[in-house]
Amino acid sequence: MRASVAFTCIALAASALTACGKSGKPADAPAPGQPAAASSASAPAPAPPDFPASTPLSAAQLAKCSTSTPAGLQGAPLPAYLAFLPCVIDLRTPEREDWSAHQFPPEPWGAEGPETLKQGRRWHALGAVHGAPADNKATWAALRAGFIGAGWQEVRAWPTQPVMAVMHYAAGGVDAWADVSMFQPPGAEIEVIEVAPMPLTFALPAPAAVPEKVAVDKGDFPFLPPVPGSTYKGGHHDPSPLTVTLPGASTPENVAPGAVVKDYKAPDGVSETEWFTFYVDALTRAGWTIVNKFHSSDAAITAHYGLNGRNVWAYLHMNGDGYDFEVGDEASAPLAAGLAKDCHVALTGVLFDFDKSTLKPESDPVLDRVRALLVKDATLRLEVQGHTDNVGSDSYNQTLSDARAGAVVAWLTQHGVAAGRLTSRGYGKTMPVADNATDPGRAKNRRVEIANPACVAKRK
Repeated sequence: MRASVAFTCIALAASALTACGKSGKPADAPAPGQPAAASSASAPAPAPPDFPASTPLSAAQLAKCSTSTPAGLQGAPLPAYLAFLPCVIDLRTPEREDWSAHQFPPEPWGAEGPETLKQGRRWHALGAVHGAPADNKATWAALRAGFIGAGWQEVRAWPTQPVMAVMHYAAGGVDAWADVSMFQPPGAEIEVIEVAPMPLTFALPAPAAVPEKVAVDKGDFPFLPPVPGSTYKGGHHDPSPLTVTLPGASTPENVAPGAVVKDYKAPDGVSETEWFTFYVDALTRAGWTIVNKFHSSDAAITAHYGLNGRNVWAYLHMNGDGYDFEVGDEASAPLAAGLAKDCHVALTGVLFDFDKSTLKPESDPVLDRVRALLVKDATLRLEVQGHTDNVGSDSYNQTLSDARAGAVVAWLTQHGVAAGRLTSRGYGKTMPVADNATDPGRAKNRRVEIANPACVAKRK
């Protein structure tokens, strides 16, 4: 997605521009998205207060910019409305992305102006102005000459140190915005968004009622396909529990006993913003609940699917041009087999509000499996057990574990299970199954189990 460019083009001062590069015959009509070039005899655009005067590029200069091919240019060419840039600055690190977003003006300006988020195709340019003006006000005057000559309008310029400006281009059906920042030694950074809809439009299929077969080391998740054009890098099984920190909580909870992970490289041009925005919207449309989402230096989404009798947790993460999907195992073994083998089984994915006994709606698919087990075996009776970690007093944990076990029994009776087939009991922190000195260990100890009292004597 990134290409380096080195230009040696023209000598430029705040009040004069000399074109260079490989000249070409000007076209009779401007390129799509580029306004007709201004006459070389046109009056200069008035300079804003606090800035030196600047003369817009002439028609001949714009034509040479548009038809020159600077040495070292790589990647997609600049759009027509930015074709003047090589005549003004030595582009050092140009970037192009299919779709991204930018705030105009960005934080932390806090000044009055177009506080608007723009989304669309993105270009980013960084470089020093030819001729190295003495300060960044003169740098901006030189760069402004190129923008104005190419048909851009100045929304506002801030005569701060460094100088900042917002420019707007509206011609030929193009709506583009530029955030321009000066820096020392004299140079400029230009962030451009051409407003456009997101190019990613494919739909995600919902998980089927019957769990799909997924190969660990090849292929994709049927309900979570990668971005078209992505490169599959590999897959593996992670036997450690998949954990989620629920909204309002400070500690992670286990939602699945293990997970399958698949890694990809994104296609060139796909930004983190595009990837993140697409999957948040597409998962929601497919019936998933977005539990957590984060986008800053990288992008991450935690989602849950609890429809059609399914209980699927997924963690999606992108950093740079690489991303991965981590999908939790719905169950390590059938509940009936676990009860027959050990006389008790933990219900991974039964979740509560933080420090409370209020069941989260994400618990419903797990509890419905318990209900189905009891419907299938009319002779089965269960004890629902609550367990905690060692944080807090004995009495506090005992009360909490009692209440959480009781909440599960209440859910089951409200969904058709006879109350006489169920009992509840809290064990507090007296029966840990992992090390309470670590977050993962405490997460394992905070659990609800079901036990068959008829075989309790066989328990290990």
